[in-house]
Amino acid sequence: MRKTFPLRFEWEIVHIRSEAREMAREIGFDELDQARIVQSISELARNVIEHAEEGTITICAVEEEGKKGIRIQVRDTGPGIPKFEELVSRGQRQNIGETSGLQHVNRLMDELTSVPVEEGTCVEATKWLKPSKQILE
Repeated sequence: MRKTFPLRFEWEIVHIRSEAREMAREIGFDELDQARIVQSISELARNVIEHAEEGTITICAVEEEGKKGIRIQVRDTGPGIPKFEELVSRGQRQNIGETSGLQHVNRLMDELTSVPVEEGTCVEATKWLKPSKQILE
């Protein structure tokens, strides 16, 4: 299960959120984690629109080391994010401008990483099913 969406306009986020919620439900996420995933998409998508003008969002089911989850990859052609790890790790100390969205995603998801690309920015956020949800299947 994998879907890729172009992103240029804020109104496109509504459709992407809806598709992501449905995918998360199909994978087995409860309503709270579905909301976390959808909110993360909103934060990441708004960063693209505000700072890069256009990009893509790919949402896919993942399975690694016996764990199931969902991964959101957001890629844009903007100026990039210098010192990504530092910006994300500031956490509660500083919550300004473009970093606040990344910090929020970092708190909502289980993993948030920057993927090296030649131009622009590529960020991946992953949410894993809780072990109890995986056993029930």
